[in-house]
Amino acid sequence: MEIRDYQTGDEKAILHLFELTFGKPMREQYWRWRFERNPVGKYYIKLMWEKELLIGHYAVSPFQFVVDNEITQASLSMTTMTHPDYSGKGIFKTLAEELYSFIAQKYDAKCVMGFPNKNSHYGFIKNLSWRDLAVIHHLVLETSSIKPCLSPMITRMETFDQSHSDLLKQITSAFRVSLNQSVDYLNWRYKENPFNKYYIFEHRDSVLSGFLVVKLYPMADGSYGAFIVENGIAMENISLLPEFLSHIIASFDLKISSVHTWLSLFDRRHIYYEKNGFVLGGKQTFLGVRVFDESLSDVLTEFKNWYYSYGDSDIY
Repeated sequence: MEIRDYQTGDEKAILHLFELTFGKPMREQYWRWRFERNPVGKYYIKLMWEKELLIGHYAVSPFQFVVDNEITQASLSMTTMTHPDYSGKGIFKTLAEELYSFIAQKYDAKCVMGFPNKNSHYGFIKNLSWRDLAVIHHLVLETSSIKPCLSPMITRMETFDQSHSDLLKQITSAFRVSLNQSVDYLNWRYKENPFNKYYIFEHRDSVLSGFLVVKLYPMADGSYGAFIVENGIAMENISLLPEFLSHIIASFDLKISSVHTWLSLFDRRHIYYEKNGFVLGGKQTFLGVRVFDESLSDVLTEFKNWYYSYGDSDIY
């Protein structure tokens, strides 16, 4: 067996292994968006081969963190795959350690973080020395109490500009650890995504006073849930939330039965969402981290330091 970095052309074997592992295809267009067009970097991928057969794959997606007001390099844990005929041979652990060592040395990555599901959580903690930060709960609001109403102050936008990035930086500055959401990152993440459709709703009165990025998900009863993937309403303008919710529900011909979001309990806006009827619900999600720079360990392993949103995860 041989371990090596991704080389041009390997994506065909990667996409085949994905379908073999998960029973569904990954679109090549999505793969190229995530791993080729990421504005922060690309091809953080380790592969294990048995001659011409790809039997193991692990990739992380690079991004920039803001840690105590300093921009630094980090990575998001992505797809782990092992060929079914080679399970139980420690391939995932071997590839992960190789990749972690590589990105820490070559790119000075300070950590890898992610949102492991219930199937992978044990392996990350037991075998890869990840640290649990929290079990994340969703905040969910049933829309039966909301009267749909379009607001003349709220419009749909197609592109992010510096004002959106600046507002998010203002919001996340209350935390010691957050994703660096530059204009390039925001447009790559939401506008250029070839697979998912995102809706940007913003409120302006001479200046940007708030915005929400929303994604619709079909629910089991045939209705849709509106997932707020970026919460761009600062605390001083949080009273705009009901207006946003009424406008969003009125904007679609589809039945919107619920609104969902992630907000840290240490986010000052959390209590306001509760006041407006949001309650804990949805599927629980794990948040974890593997720290490479021990000088940052105390900061990165304390949950209350972290700002996070749905958009930080590749699932949403």
